[in-house]
Amino acid sequence: MGTRRLTGEEKTLSVILTATYSIQHVQRQMEASLKLAPLEIILVSAAHLLGELPDSIAACCSVHGVDQLESPFSARAIGAAQARGDILLFLGEDRFYPVSSLQRFLFPLHYQQVDLMFSEEVVRERGRQRAEPVRGISQLLNEAYGHPEWREASLVNTPHAFAKKVLSKIPAEELAHPAQAFRKLFPSGILIRTMPLESLQEWVPFQPELLGACLSELSVWEQAVIEEQVAAFSCLPFRGGLEDGQRKREVAEQYAQQRGQTPLHQVRQWGKWPLRSTKRYGEDRLSVIIPACNEERTIGNVLREVLQLAPAEIIVVVNGSSDQTARIAQEHGVTTVEIAEPLGVDTGRAVGASLARGDILLFVDADFVIPAMDLYPFVRACQHRVEVALNDQRRFLSGVSSRDGVLTARQALNAAINRKGLGPGSMLVVPFALRRESFAPIGWQLLVCPPKAQAAAALAGLDIRLVHEVDSFARNRIRPDKNLAASGRSLAFQQILGDHIEAFQLLAESGVKIWKQNVKAGW
Repeated sequence: MGTRRLTGEEKTLSVILTATYSIQHVQRQMEASLKLAPLEIILVSAAHLLGELPDSIAACCSVHGVDQLESPFSARAIGAAQARGDILLFLGEDRFYPVSSLQRFLFPLHYQQVDLMFSEEVVRERGRQRAEPVRGISQLLNEAYGHPEWREASLVNTPHAFAKKVLSKIPAEELAHPAQAFRKLFPSGILIRTMPLESLQEWVPFQPELLGACLSELSVWEQAVIEEQVAAFSCLPFRGGLEDGQRKREVAEQYAQQRGQTPLHQVRQWGKWPLRSTKRYGEDRLSVIIPACNEERTIGNVLREVLQLAPAEIIVVVNGSSDQTARIAQEHGVTTVEIAEPLGVDTGRAVGASLARGDILLFVDADFVIPAMDLYPFVRACQHRVEVALNDQRRFLSGVSSRDGVLTARQALNAAINRKGLGPGSMLVVPFALRRESFAPIGWQLLVCPPKAQAAAALAGLDIRLVHEVDSFARNRIRPDKNLAASGRSLAFQQILGDHIEAFQLLAESGVKIWKQNVKAGW
């Protein structure tokens, strides 16, 4: 089978192949593997598939049949335990790679003292599918581990390869849970490298049982990846130890607990709490919540547009302001809550939502103006029983790299909550709207962390939809102290990544495998 003759310090190679649902990919993977002149090829297959394995292939490898594979990763652990080579190469069931690319991939392990090699998916923004959402979960974990340079590198993805001595750091059986295995492995001092690899586009394995899915549906493979990765988040410190945007979470908790009462004593409040009479939305009443801090230049124009919606109430939560924002809001006759201290990112939304009395809650920011005609669709969607109405920014983000950390995190979370069709849709982005009866039981205090609120809404089975396009991405004002950094990650970037880690930690803590549920809204 093309056994390599050893000369000097030359290292031997074991290739591990797996077959979970189909044997069709094995022959081509075998042909490529033989050209690498391995010491051995190990095939770990579901036992019921072995009858389909041609004798010519079986003669070229060591075959291990398994009656029941718990996950697509279990077979790798079995193969690793049997391997005798100095280097172990794992090839997957989803892609084929040129032999020359695999040879280049293995070179650092043979000759450069590298211990672990990860492949990095080559993503072309045009003419090819962009990065897969589930790969973004690995990227988020690597950010939390303090290694953004690893991008989506993970033992979950193939191909990957490592020196056999790596198995002295973790037992082979732990590879059945690759995300947890990697979490234990990377602090051990091994040398890790990544390398871009582009698969053969003209040859794609036909694996409908493992990989088949509609556009907004999760495949069996994606479900397995999500399950592995979500468990890893539970082992991280809260939010991965990242920036929290100076949020006063305790204030949001206080307001949520005093639901239906007058504002807390330490705030100043103007305006009438009884709802205005309006019939525009039938039996539904609209509340608009606007947090504001030093927005005297824009708040008047923001209110001008919002007032055209004929809401039952507008609540402006002015916090930490030293300018005339509160006075301008009062002059417009809207309910104004003034809190002397800054509440931090997103906390004003949670406070305003706790005070709101309407059936539909629309959230708008005070630092840029959105025309009333662009706000109305969010209200209309909730009027028609959509429970979380989100801004569809996909068209405006088409020029942003699919490797962008924030974009990747948003897509990864939506995949994990079984709402892959939402793409980068997020409660981080205004405008968005909620139905009170649906979200109130979850807890308004969760709005301090929008991705966590979105995950909680999905866990509760709420109908979450993209309902209208507003280019708030271009309208957002750049704040140098938050959005820019001389080196490393900006405070805003850290805060958003921390928000998504917090959301994944909620998924892990809930114990609900939402990614395996048949979610109607996902279609």
